[in-house]
Amino acid sequence: MTENQASKFWEFARGETDPKRFESWLFEQTGLEAALGDELYLELLSADYRDERDKVPELRRKIMYFLEPIRECECPKIKDLSAVPMGADFYFEKVFETLAKDVEFGEEKWWLYISTCSVCQTHWLIAQDDRIYDDFFMKRISAEELEAAKAGRWPATFSTYENVLASGRKASNPPRFFEKFAASLIWTVQDLCRERPEIGSQEIAYLLGLSDDHAAKLLSKAGDQH
Repeated sequence: MTENQASKFWEFARGETDPKRFESWLFEQTGLEAALGDELYLELLSADYRDERDKVPELRRKIMYFLEPIRECECPKIKDLSAVPMGADFYFEKVFETLAKDVEFGEEKWWLYISTCSVCQTHWLIAQDDRIYDDFFMKRISAEELEAAKAGRWPATFSTYENVLASGRKASNPPRFFEKFAASLIWTVQDLCRERPEIGSQEIAYLLGLSDDHAAKLLSKAGDQH
């Protein structure tokens, strides 16, 4: 199995490839029977890829199980755009043990940097949000995007803190704050207003997973402290 073929299988196993597109790609490949074994190879060829309720998830699991023994880092398992929680079961330590930081944006965008895996050479654009979501938001990028960032031309993803929080709403779950006017909430609202002065309380409520009333009070309090 070539490196490119393995990458395509991982994409399908992660759920990031349309089943019918994967089927078309599969029928164009050569040399897979020896790599996959007769049973899995024939099952993949004969499967009904329209059955996205039962058969497709089953195939994804089987491919993941097949690929797992040859995986040497966590990168293949991570979706192209993903949230890796801080703390909890400390899975993030396993993810980051092979990642080395290449470049940081700097103080203006304190959350933003790029790391590369020492094992598979995958480049990750990372937003480290330890203020609200307590997640690392990660996006696969190309070598060309890494070099552009080193020259000061960063990818647009995570380019504002609003983008980071919007990613949190898509890939993670908003936290629950015991203190309604916690400093981290106030600072975040102030940052959002600096980035986009016209932002409203309903938009802030969505980004932070709060009620509209709570967000409106935070907006007022943030303005008083600004």
